[in-house]
Amino acid sequence: MADNLRSLFRLWKIYARMDINWLLQDWISVVIIVLSETLQNLSSMVGVLLLAIRFGGVGGLSADEVLFMLGFFELADGIGWMLFGNYNVMHLSRRIGRGQVDHMLIQPRPLWMQLATEGFMPVSGSHGMVIGAILTGIAVSRLHITLTPAWFLMLGYYLIIHMALQLSQCAFYGSMAFWRPVACEEISSMILDLNHQLGKFPLFGLPQWLLTVLHTVLPIGLLGYLPALALLRDLGREVEIALPFVVAGVFVTAAIICFKKGLKHYEEYSCNRYKEMGHRC
Repeated sequence: MADNLRSLFRLWKIYARMDINWLLQDWISVVIIVLSETLQNLSSMVGVLLLAIRFGGVGGLSADEVLFMLGFFELADGIGWMLFGNYNVMHLSRRIGRGQVDHMLIQPRPLWMQLATEGFMPVSGSHGMVIGAILTGIAVSRLHITLTPAWFLMLGYYLIIHMALQLSQCAFYGSMAFWRPVACEEISSMILDLNHQLGKFPLFGLPQWLLTVLHTVLPIGLLGYLPALALLRDLGREVEIALPFVVAGVFVTAAIICFKKGLKHYEEYSCNRYKEMGHRC
């Protein structure tokens, strides 16, 4: 256990140094990429926020509460991308579909350790977290929320749930690429895009059956909407605490099972996209 922890910290340190070296050697490219992604993240939130400002709220939330929900989503999403956004760790189906799992299997580190560390980019990938922290802080100030240790514990809980749902969905659906590498190469990207586009909308007023779907099978409501309600209004309600934990647990378990089954298939058949000359079809 201690050896694994030391290895994790050593690898995080290496990838952090690589990220910093990229900034020092080619800071112009880093600035351009960070600015473009910052503008993209902000533009994805502007529509919902402007609607809330224009009509005094939307989806059962006031304009400031919508700002809080958007800030929370961006904060959680930004932390996830900072920890796992590099080298297609979150876009796991790309690695599988392109036959790059071979590169991982020959490394002197277990797969879980590689996936836990290779995506770390604390400099070039921290812009989403910074934006989310600023927006959340502004919303908290405008809403005059009383910040207590219990509130911060719940905030951390929902941040972890958000990242667990994102990663487990990418791994669960991305495991399909073990069997269908061409058709499913970008399925993890599609799941991330779906969550990113729909997870920022308030869901109040939707039919109950659709709300159930969006909080279980397709857990978009657990990424931003329900955490915002719990942190803003009904902190401590059992369903708002238990439901995200149960759904995230189911997705994490399903992701582990499917990935292991897919890995066994991969070890036997490898990736059928490559010809003998090494060219990918």
